[in-house]
Amino acid sequence: MAPQPAGTGSTVDAAVNPTLLTGYTIAVISHRRRHRLADLLEQHGARIVSVQGVRAVPQPDPDALRRATTACLDRPLDDVVVASATGGRAWLRAAPDPSRLRAALRSARLLAADARTADALRADGLHDVLSTATGTAEGLYRYLLTHHPAGRRIAAQLDTPDQAEHCESLRLRGADVVELPTYVTEPPNDVVGVRRVVELMSRRQLDAVAWNDPVATGHILRFATGHGRLPAVVAQLGAHIPTVCRGPLAAAVLRSHDVEPVTSPMPFDEETAALLARSVLDRTVHATVGGRALEVRGHAALLDGRLYPIQQGPVGVLRVLAAEPGKLLSSADIRRLVPGLTDVDDHAIEMTVSRLRRALPDLDLVQTVIKRGYRLAV
Repeated sequence: MAPQPAGTGSTVDAAVNPTLLTGYTIAVISHRRRHRLADLLEQHGARIVSVQGVRAVPQPDPDALRRATTACLDRPLDDVVVASATGGRAWLRAAPDPSRLRAALRSARLLAADARTADALRADGLHDVLSTATGTAEGLYRYLLTHHPAGRRIAAQLDTPDQAEHCESLRLRGADVVELPTYVTEPPNDVVGVRRVVELMSRRQLDAVAWNDPVATGHILRFATGHGRLPAVVAQLGAHIPTVCRGPLAAAVLRSHDVEPVTSPMPFDEETAALLARSVLDRTVHATVGGRALEVRGHAALLDGRLYPIQQGPVGVLRVLAAEPGKLLSSADIRRLVPGLTDVDDHAIEMTVSRLRRALPDLDLVQTVIKRGYRLAV
């Protein structure tokens, strides 16, 4: 919808399917400890690993902000996006010529993320302020991206690294965008969380990874490099673990490390969540086993629509057996095909298959052919 006077409108929640992603584990990497994208995926049943790849500190670099302000005043502006009251005030204070900046803002279409931001701008003498019904910066960028931005000159005050994806998407659609970051980035406080997600990626123990901004993406990959895990991470991403980027900047960081991600058609939570769901569900293994419908998910199986949680090793065995029900796989085949079982002996394979049988409602679904291997019933 078109921008409206600040403070009007309402939000509409999308329909939620609480079992759509049940049985899948998805990592969400961003500048936040808990990103809204994680909430959307969790509402659809996914198990979430939230990772803060970088911290955004609301303390702008004054020299960089002044340079960006000077650049945005070189030519008239069509639109000005203000993401927050705090950031907007920081920008106005940092301007080398505040009166010139205010004059430029009055001649442009001024878009505020929410009512508080609009009030702060009005307190500075900027009265003609618009916002979207969503009351978010995302809503402003969605409006701009869907209303022919080509040829428009836009100044964007940024609060967080992921908002740079909005700006790059506008550029790709022909807009001239000047970014005005009112934050600096710092390493995350939770190094344990970063180490954990790197290990999960390297061991292929995730069903998908969402990358929300280029700064957090770069930090995670540098951490993996510094701990000797980058080759293992790169080997899994894209080829074995669906790798989904919110926008083109995070995607470019991954491509520079020879990872080919898929990128959301629009740099927003809803589109990114939908792409993640499709990417995960497209890799689900479906089979008919013993006359029953089987669906193998990341850490569970659906048998005739009922969910059965299964541990990592056993579900890996089930996945390779379900690829061709009835086909006999030897212990050597299972070692070759299942991540995490490459270095175990035949007895460990037998114990893993035993745990798989116990996780399913019918022990006869997984059959043993003595001294030859294992298969699923047909």
